[in-house]
Amino acid sequence: MIKLDEKTESTLIKVLYASLFVVLIFVTIRNLKDPWLVILFSGLLITSVTIRNAVVYNTSNYSIIGRIMILVDVVLIFFIGLADISGKYSIYYFIIIGDTVLAFSYLFSCSIAVLSYISYGIGNYIYTGYPPAKAFLMEMAFNSLAFIAVTAVMIVVKYEMKQRNLLRITMTELKNKKKQLENTFVKLKKTSEDLEEMTIMKERNRIAREIHDTVGHTLTTVLLEMEAGERLIPVNPGLAAEKIQLAKGQIRKGLNDIRESVRMLQTGREILEFVPSLKLLIDETTKHGEVFIKYDISEIPTLTGKQEKAIYRALQEGLTNGIRHGKSTAFVFILKYENGHIKFFLQDNGTGTDKIVQGFGLTAMEERVKELGGVFSIDSEPGEGCCIAINIPVEGEGLNDGYKSTDS
Repeated sequence: MIKLDEKTESTLIKVLYASLFVVLIFVTIRNLKDPWLVILFSGLLITSVTIRNAVVYNTSNYSIIGRIMILVDVVLIFFIGLADISGKYSIYYFIIIGDTVLAFSYLFSCSIAVLSYISYGIGNYIYTGYPPAKAFLMEMAFNSLAFIAVTAVMIVVKYEMKQRNLLRITMTELKNKKKQLENTFVKLKKTSEDLEEMTIMKERNRIAREIHDTVGHTLTTVLLEMEAGERLIPVNPGLAAEKIQLAKGQIRKGLNDIRESVRMLQTGREILEFVPSLKLLIDETTKHGEVFIKYDISEIPTLTGKQEKAIYRALQEGLTNGIRHGKSTAFVFILKYENGHIKFFLQDNGTGTDKIVQGFGLTAMEERVKELGGVFSIDSEPGEGCCIAINIPVEGEGLNDGYKSTDS
């Protein structure tokens, strides 16, 4: 039986009972001289329909019991026809055919339609006093059109209802998926913000410790050199001057170390090394985004801060866009050094599109890559996901360790 929403199911039941009672009233009026058999069999028919719709269709084995009750209904209508002098009882057949089409398979429904037509023909042949075969067959051929038309219309109605119900289910699933994606995006955004804030705080703490250690060590060394020089002035002025020169050198070195620490704080270099920061981003996305990410990060040379930032942001934006807009559940990420270039490749299994509209994130990504003299490209097809490719020229000295993963 078709799974319908409550409103549609309620409407169909109302139409069914309204039709049954209208036919009952009409047939009763046309048989006022002796209405009791018509009322009795019609009452049994309505009771059977009620039990079937209220009880049988809600059970797991409704199919067998329901089919038997449909056959009983056809028999009841046959006896109603024998008692009905108006001959209008045939509408009951059409109601039962409609109920059968909506509840059972097309094969069984067509079988009931044929059985109803035969039952109607036998009852009509008996009721009309066994008329000549030729005239009777011509009348039955004409009446067959009504049975065929009702069955065909109900089949079309059932198909439309199934399509409508499928659309309703699909829309509900899409709404749920949209809500899940929105929640995932919120989690990813918060994770990204938390990770960025954590990186800044840890970097500041590290630099603060570095400044403390550098300044403390430098001042201690300078103090020792100056004290030694002070003691040597009356004894050995030349050696005292040498000590003072060493102290000045330590001061210059300390100042350079402090400037370097301040420069690192201003540029916002990551607390983690570059490759581990990518691994952390992948792990956090896998954890909070509930996606599978297969990655291969080969050995790469030491990059500049801008190069690291461009690649990190490209991966971050690519993962976020794939999950949020492409409904992706899996990614393949490759980062390698080849022929003087860093090659970035990110492929997802999302819905894809034949018309890529670059928003702020993708535009910023492309601008960063072009500022570094690199090449940025994005390719997508409906049902084929999205692929981001980046090629950035770099120096090939000082390779960093890479990572591989088949289950992240």
